[in-house]
Amino acid sequence: MLRTCAFAVTVGLCIDITTFCAPGFGESISKTGPITFDTFGNVVRLWVVSGIRLVLLLGLSLGSFTLGSIKPVFKRWLAVHCFLAPVYETGRLILYGGSPESACGSLGGPSLWLLCTAAAAAAALFWETTFPDSNGESNGKEKTQKARVLFMRVLHFYRPDTLLLVGAFIFLSLAALCEMFIPFYTGKVIDILGTQYKWNNFLTAIILMGLYSLGSSFSAGCRGGLFMCAINSFTSRMKVELFGALVKQDIGFFETIKTGDITSRLSTDTTLMARAVALNVNVLLRTLIKTVGMLSLMMSLSWKLTLLMLMETPVTGLLQSVHDNYYLVWYTVSRT
Repeated sequence: MLRTCAFAVTVGLCIDITTFCAPGFGESISKTGPITFDTFGNVVRLWVVSGIRLVLLLGLSLGSFTLGSIKPVFKRWLAVHCFLAPVYETGRLILYGGSPESACGSLGGPSLWLLCTAAAAAAALFWETTFPDSNGESNGKEKTQKARVLFMRVLHFYRPDTLLLVGAFIFLSLAALCEMFIPFYTGKVIDILGTQYKWNNFLTAIILMGLYSLGSSFSAGCRGGLFMCAINSFTSRMKVELFGALVKQDIGFFETIKTGDITSRLSTDTTLMARAVALNVNVLLRTLIKTVGMLSLMMSLSWKLTLLMLMETPVTGLLQSVHDNYYLVWYTVSRT
């Protein structure tokens, strides 16, 4: 079995590398001169070659060491591995125009084939670790659906505080936008002081930086005040409704339920339920607005540096996921 697997892997590597580099080799040894294609033809050829590679590798896998059964993770890795080069060339064509640098694209050659393989493996590992396959986990789906239903019920209880929440979300958006522009104009002030000094540009940058700082502080204060008003209003209303429901219960209910549980529901659970929506939605929307805004601003300044910075995001997410799983296991073992 091991010999069969090793032979299949060796044959697959040879076929894949040969198919990947064949267009470039064919162009270099052509006696009649290089075979020229237009830009669209080059990109189409890359996609066709990638499709042929995927078909050959899947066929070899089905007929050799996997004996007719291929795991979904292996299929996903093969797809990313085969189509990474044409996706890159298509994106480069859209952004820059022009034809690929060689017949097999900018990612041509055995060394860059190895780079594509490593990138596909890293992407597959990140996907499988961060978003594991959840087939058959009906219990988890039921819990998620139940949590969604409970969340919608809590939102329904917030209907009397709609105006407060809308105002809080508006000031939240304004505060996030102002916080997004403060570093931008701070950098402009530093650039003006570090290069040729111009009074008008410096004064404009200082005024805008001050206005955005003032707007951020004012909006953040209004946002916090409106959220606290909504939370306190919701908590008071829930306590009144819960107390009214408890008063209407029979004597047998109070003989079964302890007084401490009732007091805990009135004093603690209502506050937690109020904060669950307001504060979590506050953090979610603020993070979303700041992330989208900062990425848009950075892409407008330099999309190359932005993509370079985003390259570490999958690695950071993977490390965070591994750390969370390790901490959860350690915490569970320590509690038992």
